[in-house]
Amino acid sequence: MHCLISGGTGLIGRLFCQHWLDRGNTITVLSRHPERVRSLCGESASACRDPAEVSQPVDIVVNLAGAPISRRWTEKYRSTIRSSRLGTTEQLVRWTLRQRQKPSYFLSGSAIGYYGNRGGELLKEGSAPGGGFAAQLCRDWEAATAPLQQCGVKVGIIRTAIVLSMRGGALPQMLPAFRLGLGGPMGSGEHWMSWIHEEDQVGLMLHAIDNHLCQPFNGSAPEPVTNNSFARILAKELHRPAIFRTPAWVLKMIFGEMADELLLTSDRVEPCTAVETGYSFQFPTLEQALADLLKGDGAITKASA
Repeated sequence: MHCLISGGTGLIGRLFCQHWLDRGNTITVLSRHPERVRSLCGESASACRDPAEVSQPVDIVVNLAGAPISRRWTEKYRSTIRSSRLGTTEQLVRWTLRQRQKPSYFLSGSAIGYYGNRGGELLKEGSAPGGGFAAQLCRDWEAATAPLQQCGVKVGIIRTAIVLSMRGGALPQMLPAFRLGLGGPMGSGEHWMSWIHEEDQVGLMLHAIDNHLCQPFNGSAPEPVTNNSFARILAKELHRPAIFRTPAWVLKMIFGEMADELLLTSDRVEPCTAVETGYSFQFPTLEQALADLLKGDGAITKASA
């Protein structure tokens, strides 16, 4: 099968390309820098700047494009966050609708930010959307695929939680402080964190493609934790304490609105669709996920202490 992917050079995109190619499939990466694609996504990957350049039929479209959100949200950068997601989605939707032989499945990204800050409420795919910039962004991002659904193209939307990886994302940013014994919870630490191991994120994407899941579904592990628990488990894996709490006001001073909507927001998400459709998580608990990602790290740290 031939897949066209946007965001293929990103953290999850690169891993997806690897797994997709390992299955014996072909892939074309939509990128502003096609010259970098083979070094990042594999020698077998093709690249294009515009989907109109793709000559062979496309079976699957995967849409992961989007500017990073883990930086201060100025007015200008909020516009960049929105345009990078909505613009690429709308471009791929228009291209898909023009094809004589349309892709059989279109998998588009979203995030659990869709639900907003919900405290301890258990959030399932049918839960109502929340408020705030991130929630509205996700609602608009998902709505951009509506023209495909209206003309009969099968569409799945993955609402992704915090992806744990050693190759990028949140975890490598946390590790320096935790390795020094200076890590700890953020704010009160009582807010819920939903997360997923990078291998399960890609595994769930492949599961959705294989089964043509045609609805929004949560890309999160089945056992969310509070921020207090996350800090304690990460510190334990590194054989370090987790006693240095970062006050909420410090985070808000540094990161502004992003602190409230990402770092301190509470999302207790359950991956109901994944479980009900038979996906088996490789790393269902945070302990298992961190043990895998930090292989050898804890032992080395303990030995050097």
